Amino acid sequence: MKALVEEIDKKTYNPDIYFTSLDPQARRYTSKKINKQGTISTSRPVKRINYSLADLEARLYTSRSEGDGNSISRQDDRNSKNSHSFEERYTQQEILQSDRRFMELNTENFSDLPNVPTLLSDLTGVPRDRIESTTKPISQTSDGLSALMGGSSFVKEHSKYGHGWVLKPETLREIQLSYKSTKLPEPKRKNTNRIVALKKVLSSKRNLHSFLDSALLNLMDKNVIYHNVYNKRYFKVLPLITTCSICGGYDSISSCVNCGNKICSVSCFKLHNETRCRNR
Repeated sequence: MKALVEEIDKKTYNPDIYFTSLDPQARRYTSKKINKQGTISTSRPVKRINYSLADLEARLYTSRSEGDGNSISRQDDRNSKNSHSFEERYTQQEILQSDRRFMELNTENFSDLPNVPTLLSDLTGVPRDRIESTTKPISQTSDGLSALMGGSSFVKEHSKYGHGWVLKPETLREIQLSYKSTKLPEPKRKNTNRIVALKKVLSSKRNLHSFLDSALLNLMDKNVIYHNVYNKRYFKVLPLITTCSICGGYDSISSCVNCGNKICSVSCFKLHNETRCRNR
């Protein structure tokens, strides 16, 4: 039997390198070539693969570092090209105006707007006097003020408090409509009228046994209905009492001429004719 496993020699063993099997068929590659004289078979040893983990990791990290360096250099070239094209398209005054507008829009409190030119000069290195002379604050532009106030349109007119920016009437109406659209809807009140609720139940035309046998009641509710009886003597008298088929009353009971069901009042008689009478 051929040995398929190599025996490890402690003197020459390298823990980082794993060798292939000693099977000669697995270690040699055989190929057949057809010539004029006939078929010639040639064999050559299979190249052993070095599975050194240290070498594989070194190759992996060196290739990654080279690839990252190339990608970073390409990204820097792209950024430089974009910056050059951006500076060529816009003047320095327009860039400062855009930066000031963005910083004023990003300011939470209106009282901090005068400090925006100072902060912008600290960030860009441009003097504050030059920024204030070449750019306009957002409050002096109608579109900028509307953007600052959430898209509202303003009109500069004389009011009883003096000159200033005043909201248009249609803008106030838009604010009210937006509030109504975002306002939570009022919860619908349940109808507590007993006659309406009783009509809804009776129109389903389901008796008590079909309701108890349906899947609407679980086992716990059935146990409560059938077994949790506090006064059993009173329930023994119930079959002797004649009750109304609509409301359950037992005073002034009368019968329906068509079907024979018991009725106690005129309202129960009307409701019986609308929902329960079988021979109408």
